[in-house]
Amino acid sequence: MKKRKKLIAFAMCGVMSASAMFGLAGCRNGRFPFGHTPEPLDELGLDFAITLMGGDAFAWNAFSATPYETYGYVVPDEQSWYSYSGMQTSSDVSMVNYLFNTYAKELSYYKPSDLSGEDAITYRALDNAIGTYRAYYKSQYVNTFELLGGSYISSEGGYVADFAQSFENFEFRSQKDVDTLLTVTKTTDEAFESYLDFARDRANNGRPLYDFTVNAMRDYLDDVYQKGDDFYLYELASNKIDSAEFLNESTKTMYKNEYKAAIHDKYMAGVKTLYDGLGAYIGKAKNPTKSYLAAAGNAGKAYYEWLFRQKTGITGANLSAVYQEILTANEQYEDKKNAIEAEIEALKETDPDTYAEFNEYKSGTKMLLGLTDPEEILEYLKVAAKDIVPDLKTQPDIGFKYMDDTVAEISNALAYYMRTPLDLTNSSEKITLNGYQMEQDPSGLLTTIAHEGYPGHLYAYVNAKENGASLLSNCTNTLSFSEGWANYVELVLLDNIAKTSNKATAKFCEYQKYLTLFGYTNAVISDMVVNYVGRDLSTLIDDSTVQMLIENPAVYVPYGYGMYTMYSLHERAKTELGDKYNEVEFNGALLAEGFGPTLVRAKEITDNYIKNHK
Repeated sequence: MKKRKKLIAFAMCGVMSASAMFGLAGCRNGRFPFGHTPEPLDELGLDFAITLMGGDAFAWNAFSATPYETYGYVVPDEQSWYSYSGMQTSSDVSMVNYLFNTYAKELSYYKPSDLSGEDAITYRALDNAIGTYRAYYKSQYVNTFELLGGSYISSEGGYVADFAQSFENFEFRSQKDVDTLLTVTKTTDEAFESYLDFARDRANNGRPLYDFTVNAMRDYLDDVYQKGDDFYLYELASNKIDSAEFLNESTKTMYKNEYKAAIHDKYMAGVKTLYDGLGAYIGKAKNPTKSYLAAAGNAGKAYYEWLFRQKTGITGANLSAVYQEILTANEQYEDKKNAIEAEIEALKETDPDTYAEFNEYKSGTKMLLGLTDPEEILEYLKVAAKDIVPDLKTQPDIGFKYMDDTVAEISNALAYYMRTPLDLTNSSEKITLNGYQMEQDPSGLLTTIAHEGYPGHLYAYVNAKENGASLLSNCTNTLSFSEGWANYVELVLLDNIAKTSNKATAKFCEYQKYLTLFGYTNAVISDMVVNYVGRDLSTLIDDSTVQMLIENPAVYVPYGYGMYTMYSLHERAKTELGDKYNEVEFNGALLAEGFGPTLVRAKEITDNYIKNHK
């Protein structure tokens, strides 16, 4: 297979790494102008995916086991960790615009109404992604956007913590992989130091990093540096090398020494440089009473509107209407949650056993179904999933691993799932657990493993792989669909447990469902109030949730608005179809086009399902 060619050879950075980046059977049914024969749609989709991924070794390692054999792409030898590159010049912006305009022109030769099957799916993915990126780079505020939403430094460690997790999840399948990760590790000192340029540009632009961001980042960096040679990457590198069966013993010894030196001389040096440099920015932010996004006026609104589009796939959404819509739903969820609490409170004297058991669940002293062991939870979910989703064609081997304590203590995630390469069939799937968070609150483990694993993210992705998911779908999946689906899974699981449980358990499941809906929609409302509506924060600035929101605008849109949308679509289908509604069949239809189509497409699928089953 020949090496892939792209329409324009150029490094995609900045927004590409910060926004959404991480077998379609082409049949050209479009009508083309005389003299022009465009690429088949599957080829155009592959070209676009390769452009988005660029030379990102971590993306290629995650998405493909054999990038050249599968996609005809050679990952470059020279790799580096993600660096801050400063403001983009007008010529940079023009080049990016030219690139996306070229793809848009190529796509325009196809007529959507002439397409069906995989071609129609590819077209929709390309149309959404190309349009979204064009909207970003064509904005008059493009050079303001990065300093409004950059993710190089954050209260959860930013790209420094990302390096440790990326290092851990990078697979050694060949000696080139070993060399690639070593090369990247050797660039971390310069990469981490470049984040000080980001802090400088933020300050010079009137948006210095918040003290809570700087202090939390420095606490993490200090924790890493103080561990010194006991930091887990040393042992992890040694274990990864020992497991590389394609290396002989002398070569393994050589690599161990080189990795040890790279982590000590480069990674740790970068950690220390960044820790020291960030100290200069403490106190620069003078307790702002507005988020920087809200304070930016029209530029801030434009950026939030773009973020909403990028996370949902909804073009031109009226965010004032979205705000009112989600506010109304939130009030309804709160009313239902409060009504259950009042109902239980009324049982204190008349039914003390139900009252006591409900409150044991609520306090976290009693677990649903008595399940606390991850392996036992997974086995239960594999059976429970049969009432929610179609069976997979294969039974994937699913295992668990744990975050390092240094990372776990700063992460608010109880677990996460990493997608496996598209070109690996029957691959071993892993769910990574946060041992620290499990100790703090084990009561959420059942629904979290359902969310991350079965039948949430892991199921949706393996199902997509079985149905021939493309590289394009891996690069352009819509977070509000994928997170909305995984959050919906938690809700339907609670409903199903309630059907076969006693009164206390059933009422707690119902309560937990509305509490979840209320909590996530409330987070979206708070986010919009803080970053879009622009409400004064003088009385809220010490609240940790608000601090996180002003640092990560629109972060809850995929979870809250995505869940609200997915839940509403299911409720509508159930209401309109009555006894003709089939949960498994409907979810099979929703997931038939991959694990992340746009919310617009999810609504179209629902419309078609209802129409065809009435």
